[in-house]
Amino acid sequence: MKEIIYIQAGSISNYVGTHFWNAQQSYFTYGEDEEVLIDHDISFREGISPKGEPTYCPRLLQFDRKANFGSLSSNRGFYAEDETEGTASLWDGAVDEIRQDRVPDNTYQLQLDEEVEEDPAFPEAEESQPVPPLKRSDVRYWSDYNRVYYLPRSVHKLPDPADWGTADGDWQGGKDAFSRYNSDNALMDDSFRLFVEECDTFQGLQLCIDNATFGSFADSLMTAFRDDFPKHPTMTFAVLSDSVPGDIDVDDMHAIRKALNDALCLRGSNEFSTMTIPLWSPSVWTSGPWSAELSVDLQSPYETSAILSAHVETATLPLRVKTRELLGDFCDQLNVNGVTPFAELSGAFPASSAKTLDSRTYHFALMQPEPGGRSGPQLPRRNVTRGWTELARRQFDDLNAVSASRAIVRSLHARDEYPLPSSFPSFFRAQHLSAEARRTPRGILARPRSVPMVSTLASGRASPRLLAQHGDFVRDCIQRKVDWSMLGMDEDEARELRDSLWALRDNFGDVLDSSDHGSEGLGEDEEA
Repeated sequence: MKEIIYIQAGSISNYVGTHFWNAQQSYFTYGEDEEVLIDHDISFREGISPKGEPTYCPRLLQFDRKANFGSLSSNRGFYAEDETEGTASLWDGAVDEIRQDRVPDNTYQLQLDEEVEEDPAFPEAEESQPVPPLKRSDVRYWSDYNRVYYLPRSVHKLPDPADWGTADGDWQGGKDAFSRYNSDNALMDDSFRLFVEECDTFQGLQLCIDNATFGSFADSLMTAFRDDFPKHPTMTFAVLSDSVPGDIDVDDMHAIRKALNDALCLRGSNEFSTMTIPLWSPSVWTSGPWSAELSVDLQSPYETSAILSAHVETATLPLRVKTRELLGDFCDQLNVNGVTPFAELSGAFPASSAKTLDSRTYHFALMQPEPGGRSGPQLPRRNVTRGWTELARRQFDDLNAVSASRAIVRSLHARDEYPLPSSFPSFFRAQHLSAEARRTPRGILARPRSVPMVSTLASGRASPRLLAQHGDFVRDCIQRKVDWSMLGMDEDEARELRDSLWALRDNFGDVLDSSDHGSEGLGEDEEA
């Protein structure tokens, strides 16, 4: 068994991660004759539910500010400790106790316990009533649509910042926060170590990090991880801030600080992560043909994170299927010559063939969609299609053979479409993809939904462009003589950061040049 431990840090990452784990939960099968797509032991460990029943819990550490956990602390439907019970005091005198009101469970969580599966022995009841689907206005926290149980040691709530302050882009503040939290809670020695010790053979980490709020926290965590596990592979999905170099007001010190924090995170990823996939924050996404079949609100983290999670889950599917690949091998295939540990995520959702990919593909490392979602000539890439016909697969492979004559391309064609549990947004323009549930005497029946799609991880030109963009931004800050004391660094550190980013970009230049003179590309297809 080759287990992966997952880490989520920050609000956006936990929105994405909640959709990810809901999808994993939907893969569980309970019939003896049902085909199993996923090896659940890679990502889950067995635990006991609040009802004393066996259940599978994610091998997960999730971090966020306490206020962002919502009703998770109320211990309803979650495998987590109740924070307000079992407290004791050595004081036997009078006590005036003041408690913050609990965040109530939303309607979806209250209905979740009533969900039942279709049973041929029970025909649809005539007196069934429709149940309204989950809407964006119903979701205030990422826990509002969670469907899985968590171990107590998975949940890590960091103190909320002061009302007059912000943690966005505070590099040193994040490092101090990790040091305090790790010291007070023995994070690496207890929670993390216990997950590792439960593994038969620990593979490595898959992380999703909000750079703006938890970038330096994760950087310190990875430093501690590397002290004990210097050779284990890690794959990091890094969500950049909403401060885009080139669009920042020269007097906006908060935006400058967030962009510099992104630059520091990119440099740190090169040092500690085997493979990093930078993703622009959903708040700066732009609509276009790629979203033509979706009625999505780009300002809703519940909806945008669902799209991003679908691509993250699909692109990493080869790590979890029964005929799985090892995390280290997967990363190595994208890291050309071992000097470019950055990749790019793109894809089309929904998509059932290659015919419309030129207009339907969105590239999450670019500021806007480009034809085919491509960022120029690409090097090795990994494609995953879901629910495509045999003809569509052949057409897709032919298209890749033409567009990547000198690139190593591997494609996994999964027969099953991407699952859409009842927690997934009903933002599809196709009515048959909208959530549909009804209340019956047995409970709430939710009609299964799924969509075809395609996702790609590739080494291309968006990554060196992103690195150069942040390197040039640091250079511009130096030339403008910004007040470095307000940004938590000095000018010498800024010059070192600039040079490091340019050096990382130059590594891509060498590889792109050498790829033009390499051997003919190799292709390999798999089916799951």
